[in-house]
Amino acid sequence: MKRYIMYLIAYSVGGFVLERIINLIFLQEWYDNSVLVGPYQPLYGNGVLLGVLFMEYVYPKIHANTVIKEGTFILVAILATALSEATTGYFFEWLTGIHLWDYGQTFTCNLEYVCLIPTSLFGIISYLVIKYLHPRFKIWLDRTPNSVFIPLLVIIIIDIVYTFYTLV
Repeated sequence: MKRYIMYLIAYSVGGFVLERIINLIFLQEWYDNSVLVGPYQPLYGNGVLLGVLFMEYVYPKIHANTVIKEGTFILVAILATALSEATTGYFFEWLTGIHLWDYGQTFTCNLEYVCLIPTSLFGIISYLVIKYLHPRFKIWLDRTPNSVFIPLLVIIIIDIVYTFYTLV
């Protein structure tokens, strides 16, 4: 369980960095649209974590040629991203009444929180992270002492409680 929580934390930080870079490129400014106070976006961490779970438990059981196997992995990464976006967006809005983002006005979109092109791009990025960066991160995590895990978890829990306490 510790391993998956650490994955969630690390990939949430990575999502925060990715979103800042995207905002700099497309908005030409450091636009911070974070929900939580700390430098992490659990939305991205959840999407990657779902892909990691697929890679660890389902992917090895797929007995098909490489193209079909990798294509399935990419499709699952995109669907995991869509699921993460939809559940995060709708749940947060239901819980707080705050509408986080709206793809509804974007080309190829008719849903508020999920859109074919951006969701697919984030899914492909998720696939690439899982395929090429995750094996290295897994090795690093095995060498990380437990004393790092508890403080990180406590900080994030405090941040989540603080965020929802101030919004609700």
